[in-house]
Amino acid sequence: MGDKPKKVPVTVRFDPELLLLLKNEAERRGESLSNYIRSSSVMRLTGELVPAQRDSTTKEAYLRSRGLR
Repeated sequence: MGDKPKKVPVTVRFDPELLLLLKNEAERRGESLSNYIRSSSVMRLTGELVPAQRDSTTKEAYLRSRGLR
């Protein structure tokens, strides 16, 4: 079995108004803020316009788009 790639922490700065909007949307969807931002980033990369219900589904779509699944 291959080694699993390590996750790398990333710091992103938002102005207070945008951060509040992001927090509210993540809460509305029942997600953590970090998961919401991660899912949104993957959606942007894959070109998927409809958000997945769970991060793992979005991750699978990303991996498929890269020919890895």
